[in-house]
Amino acid sequence: MSDASDQPNPAQNTAAQPAYDADQLGQLKGLEAVRKKPGMYIGGTDERALHHCVSEVLDNSVDEHLAGHCSRIEVGIHVDGSISIRDNGRGIPVDLNKESGLPGVELVLTTLHSGGKYGQGGYKFSGGTHGVGAKCVNAVSEWFEVEVSRDSKVHHMRFERGKVTKKLTVIGKAKGTGTFITFKPDAEIFRETTVFKTDRIAQRLRELAFLNSGLEIVFTDERPAGGKTETFFYKNGVEEFVRQLNTNKDVLHPKVIAFKKETQLVNDGKPVEIHAEIVLQYNDGFNDLVLCYTNTIHNPDGGTHLSGFRSALTRAINQFSKANNLLKDKDPQITGDDVREGLTAVISIKHSDPKFESQTKVKLLSPEVESVVGSVSYEGLMFYFDSNPGVARRIVDKGLMAARAREAARKARETIRKGALSGGGLPGKLADCSERDPALCELYIVEGDSAGGSAKQGRDRRFQAILPLRGKLINSEKAQLDKVLNNEEIRTLITAIGTGIGTGEDEHAFKADKARYHKVIIMTDADVDGSHIRTLLLTFLYRQMRGLFDRGFVYIAQPPLYKIKRKKREQYVDNDEQLNRILLELGSEDVVLTRLKDAHVFAPAQIDKIVECLAALEQLGAGVTRHGASLPAYLDRHHPETQDLPRYVARVREGNKETFEFLADDAARAAFNEKHGLNADGSDKTDSTPSVGEKKPAMFTKRVTIHEIFESTEMAKLLRAIAKIGLEIARFSATEEPRFVITENPGQKSESKTELRSPLDIVAQIRANGRKGLSIQRYKGLGEMNPKQLFETTMDPEKRRLLKVSVDDAAKADSLFTLLMGDEVPPRRQFIEDNALNVQFLDV
Repeated sequence: MSDASDQPNPAQNTAAQPAYDADQLGQLKGLEAVRKKPGMYIGGTDERALHHCVSEVLDNSVDEHLAGHCSRIEVGIHVDGSISIRDNGRGIPVDLNKESGLPGVELVLTTLHSGGKYGQGGYKFSGGTHGVGAKCVNAVSEWFEVEVSRDSKVHHMRFERGKVTKKLTVIGKAKGTGTFITFKPDAEIFRETTVFKTDRIAQRLRELAFLNSGLEIVFTDERPAGGKTETFFYKNGVEEFVRQLNTNKDVLHPKVIAFKKETQLVNDGKPVEIHAEIVLQYNDGFNDLVLCYTNTIHNPDGGTHLSGFRSALTRAINQFSKANNLLKDKDPQITGDDVREGLTAVISIKHSDPKFESQTKVKLLSPEVESVVGSVSYEGLMFYFDSNPGVARRIVDKGLMAARAREAARKARETIRKGALSGGGLPGKLADCSERDPALCELYIVEGDSAGGSAKQGRDRRFQAILPLRGKLINSEKAQLDKVLNNEEIRTLITAIGTGIGTGEDEHAFKADKARYHKVIIMTDADVDGSHIRTLLLTFLYRQMRGLFDRGFVYIAQPPLYKIKRKKREQYVDNDEQLNRILLELGSEDVVLTRLKDAHVFAPAQIDKIVECLAALEQLGAGVTRHGASLPAYLDRHHPETQDLPRYVARVREGNKETFEFLADDAARAAFNEKHGLNADGSDKTDSTPSVGEKKPAMFTKRVTIHEIFESTEMAKLLRAIAKIGLEIARFSATEEPRFVITENPGQKSESKTELRSPLDIVAQIRANGRKGLSIQRYKGLGEMNPKQLFETTMDPEKRRLLKVSVDDAAKADSLFTLLMGDEVPPRRQFIEDNALNVQFLDV
């Protein structure tokens, strides 16, 4: 036992440590908390959180529709990566808030837990309930602009990383009302990606149009790779939604089953209003799809509305079958899993005071909803079954078939399990790894024994397991589960992964915690057969091991796309973007760039930076050229000191004559509008509607449109970087006299010089130089590489590229698997015909 004198005396250390008092406490002010801890407010900093930002702003516009004030929303993705949302709602209030002394728009975009959704009467139903949505987006944006049209005026305000940089000002006259928000995600926050996915946003907009009948949503992607405009408008709302989800499927009843109810009750002493709308339809498939929404917000984890519906559905079908003696003693009991086979349903709840699991609203927690949805579902189903006994019998028969198939599948799973436990456990063709921690283990599912052999030789045996699959798998979309389980390749796959399959509570059902590998990597050739095998694998995993996707365990290996060769240099290239970078890199080798006016020679590092900036400028320039304007002419209008670029381009068409004017800022736009007699939104101030008896002009002699160049901020940054290097950029339009010279192979016999008349010509010439003497080979098969090359390019964790497969949109995934892998041939043929011209790499 130690002597007391040997123990440290806390009193002896007080002098060395600062006192713990009130001065030690800190407070994050304004939106600093959001930037410090974005995960608490937007659910993280990954791609999902990035798109959640769009939803936060979008939901405010939808709330205006729910309140009866908005009929149209426009969403646009711009070339610089920014995104805009415009609505024709009431517009955010701009008058001063008495309590804070701030304009309403500044209050709701800079102060947490502020807004019109706290019972003041602004909204009865709203998706945004925490008062943190749009202001959080403001906080995590590099810049954020808002225009509010109210009281016949357009008000403008700008923020950068949550802080006001331009106070609220009136920039013109407005014809209507509404809010127009544009923001660019901050790369300091979203380090994984700041690139919006077209399909992901389009699907969310389509959902919103379905859930809000009468709301028109227009979506435009201005980026070169996107280049499309879609309009979503559905008169019959949720009923059309369910019918679309069952497209390409054989339905058991042509008409959907739909019921709705409005309920008013008191919860915790407060009056609560709940509108429940449930629409469902059965098909002859083996999978179910139930989508849940609260105030148009998708709840992917369900919640009390889902549990209320599920229990009511099971109870109603069992009640009808008993009352009509449809089940015999020898028949198995119909469970909840059985009655949901082939079910497609949408549950849409509007709640005046919903409670969610988190700010991202993935799960509804309001307990009163369960009984409301359960009651309306049970009563609605029983009334429908009594009115349509033929349909009800078909549904019961389907549930009974599902119960029998479940028993057959259980026996098949038991056979697989016993086979795994006897005779060594794992399939013989599996080359397992030595590591036993699933979090560190990877399973490569490889096409064919040949590639499998190379993968086994090249792998890292410590943590990489190889499972070669021979031949084609059974199409699990077309076959019942007991038939699927008789396929040897499927049985091998199930045993190797170790999770079990399917839903349910029995010991053989899928359990993600039993996964033997936390990376299941599909590695197939980049040809037709490889794509087919990959699709068959994904179909089976999605239908029977969906939890692997939810946990982020499924990946697709990304072998290099090209092999390039120039002299002694050989390199694998992953994609076209990387190829373009390499062309610029090769073109910059062994060249000299000279500025002619003073014979200044740029250093190699400076040339690299110039080329990088000019290439980015060229790409962003699509935001200007898409409106018909000249990029060099636009760049010529940069400010000589700050390099700032015009924010707007005005297009004036009179007869066959077309001219462009570049407007520096809002003041210039307002002056232009006044000159041409336009409102701030570009519409004519005069009422163009002819009075009674007045003839409408046969044609317009003059047409003026104003386009905002959202990319101007990023382009100005690039100009500042180029100017800092010393490249002369006073003029981008071509001049008669040469301004630069690029010398290739200086001092050698092959020396050549090219005179250039514009800074933009530099990047074009460098790219052309890069292609000289370069051999580009399209890479297709894994078997074309030896084991060492296969590991280095496709399996080495330090160098490889893996594509994580996630299910961002369950409805779209379900529909696509049905379309591509189901029984219906005509829709699949139509899909192929419609998309044939979009194929980038055709294997012939």
